[in-house]
Amino acid sequence: MLRYFLSDLIQNLQFGKENRIVYRRLIISRSEFNQIQEHNDSIQQNDQLWIIKLISVNDGQIIKQKYIDDTRRQFEDLSISIIFGKLICDMSQWNQSQAYFEYLLNNYSHTEDLAWIEHGLGQAHHWKGDWNQSRIYYDRSYERMMKNEPIRIRDSAVILSDIGEILYLQGQMEESFSFYQKALAIRIKYCSPYHPHIAISLYNIGSIFRIRQKEDEALVFFQQALLIQEKYYDSFHVDMCTSLTRIALCLTKEERYDEARIYYQRALLIYEKYYPLGHVSVAFTLGCMGYMFYVQDKYNESFAFVQQAMIMQKRFYPDGHIDIAMSLLDMGNLEYYRKHYDKSLKMYDQGLLMFRKLNLSNHILAVALLENIGNTQLDEKNDCDKALDYYQQALTILEIYYSSYLASIAEILNDMGRVFHRQRKLDKALDFYHRSINLLKEYYSSNHVETISFLRNYDNILENEEFIKHHEQVLISRKENGTTRGNICIGSNYNGISHIHLKQDQLDEAFNFAQQSITFTEKYNPTHYRRIVNKLSNISEALMYQNKFDEAFDFEQKALNILKINCPTNIIKIIESLNQMGDLQEKQGKYNEACDLFQEALLIYEKNSPSIKADIPYTLMSLGGIKYKERNFDESLNYYNQAVNILKEFYSTDYSRIIFSLNWIAFIYYRKQSYGQAIEFYEQCLRIDEANSVAGQLTTDEFLMSLSDTYRIQLQYEHSLTYELNCLLMREKVLPPNHQDIGECLNNIGLCYEHLNRRKLALDYYKRALVVYEQCLLATDDRWTIELKIEELSAEMNQFNI
Repeated sequence: MLRYFLSDLIQNLQFGKENRIVYRRLIISRSEFNQIQEHNDSIQQNDQLWIIKLISVNDGQIIKQKYIDDTRRQFEDLSISIIFGKLICDMSQWNQSQAYFEYLLNNYSHTEDLAWIEHGLGQAHHWKGDWNQSRIYYDRSYERMMKNEPIRIRDSAVILSDIGEILYLQGQMEESFSFYQKALAIRIKYCSPYHPHIAISLYNIGSIFRIRQKEDEALVFFQQALLIQEKYYDSFHVDMCTSLTRIALCLTKEERYDEARIYYQRALLIYEKYYPLGHVSVAFTLGCMGYMFYVQDKYNESFAFVQQAMIMQKRFYPDGHIDIAMSLLDMGNLEYYRKHYDKSLKMYDQGLLMFRKLNLSNHILAVALLENIGNTQLDEKNDCDKALDYYQQALTILEIYYSSYLASIAEILNDMGRVFHRQRKLDKALDFYHRSINLLKEYYSSNHVETISFLRNYDNILENEEFIKHHEQVLISRKENGTTRGNICIGSNYNGISHIHLKQDQLDEAFNFAQQSITFTEKYNPTHYRRIVNKLSNISEALMYQNKFDEAFDFEQKALNILKINCPTNIIKIIESLNQMGDLQEKQGKYNEACDLFQEALLIYEKNSPSIKADIPYTLMSLGGIKYKERNFDESLNYYNQAVNILKEFYSTDYSRIIFSLNWIAFIYYRKQSYGQAIEFYEQCLRIDEANSVAGQLTTDEFLMSLSDTYRIQLQYEHSLTYELNCLLMREKVLPPNHQDIGECLNNIGLCYEHLNRRKLALDYYKRALVVYEQCLLATDDRWTIELKIEELSAEMNQFNI
């Protein structure tokens, strides 16, 4: 792809009718003026083309030198007319470039190089996103180069490379890789060792490795491409920006954020000189920077960059493009972490719609959207069936179209394992986790020497022996120790298996897998602080279930220390860690220490509450529970009320925790003998639960019983009886007839009737309760109590002939 020193070339661009350039000021030197003037008379006489007014100035020498040198060094025989058309395309004036090359094709086919004209048309359609039309022109150009004498093998590499780019954009990665390899082989044979076209080929091959999730190999190719470009262009040219951006992406994956930012800043500095009015490549780099801030939990900074990128993309691609679909993915991720889950799903759906519109529904990048929709359905909507459906769609695409991309398949299998975990299908979950791990081990244990051999086959481009030796050592080392990406994924899957064993109460196995997970991460990715923290927290959780509270506390303390030192902006995780430590202290009866930790979490939240959606209701409920245990009912009520208010405002669909807090408030009022207020809050629990209960599940009976008890303690037996009868009706629909809870209802109803002096009904319900209790092995005390009541009530009724 030709790019030139453009910032001073174009000062004004105005459009006329139907995609024709009407006026353009182009500052060039006298010699260039003379070359173009050869065609100028005929151009002026043709009213179907624009008029080019040329002004010769002396201060264009630097621009001219850069412009001519870069072009002539890469294409010795390219005419100024072809160069001008490519220049228009490179300035993102794709329709104008297309019109210009069509004019040359129709009017100058006898004097201009038809192969390059057709290539220029292919490039215009390429950038516009008309990839099928672009491929037609590229194929024509390639055929012309290879069939006409003399055969132009060297030039054909440009066409092969561009066809590879089209296939890459269409998601046909392995076909793309084949074209990239052919182009590189030709360039190695015909170009000098540090020719920029070789750099483009290396960069393209690196892109394939990156999409295969082989970041280590990709980084080698990107760095080698940059090395060539820096030497050729003397460290300042727009072609370098693609390499700089991809290197930064790889560094971001390794959490080397400071280094990544330096590369991004270098790229933007060059872009500002070349593309002062913006460019789709600039938008891509901005989007990548947004991702870098996103993975650091700097969501405001991330949003600013992603928004800039999307605005620029929509300006250049008003009819849609794959780049816009990926920006929608980024926007959806940001909305997800702002807890705006419906907005997040809307963004993801728009991205999928864009892929469908472009006839790219089976593109590997669409898999990321399907996976994220699945994650949102699973983690936030708790809809396992929908999540599994989206994961299955993603898996189907991968297995049919990308069957060799085992790392991507492993990720989806891991996600599906999480669904089965949530559904408590634990054996199935373990099976999917183990399948995922086995695929990852197979994929990332593949021989890195393949990559080194690939490079060494082209040893005439590797004059910098020190460079290749360095990367050979890096890749061989990572073969022995596992790749960065591979160990991250394997460590993550061990973590998931640990959770399964926790659910199965297999505490030793849970602890062992958690230890393996932390070992992988600490050994191979020591700067992956967030993952290390997660693993430490999981070990702490496993120890907690084994009642090893002191050891659990120590692991969580390590996690908190790492967070405070290395991730101080990760407020949400810091609060989670403090909550975990508070729990551990509370379980040991260390209420003062627990309160201090929960209060610290609360203080951090209050300082940052406008910008975060941390789980502070958990903190408040924990404080409420401790204050209740200390019999400080007023403070306990205060904390639970705060929790309810935050839940209703920010987590309005989290009905279970809203009910939990309201229930505690009601119970505390009950303990304070404030029965009217207790009834008010129990009624709230009942209404919310009735509105959101699932058919066949028994939950509202708890609140009916509490209301009955509260009225009964006030001797309001008519009200109590109403709730007891409703509770009995509900339990009889769900529970077996000999269930102890049905016996409890029958007993309470009998008690109400007894106090209402309706002794026959009371005796009848007592006898029914006894029948139930006699069938319950654990209801011995209840049976003795009810037998005594029946005996006393029967004697009383006999005495008074009732």
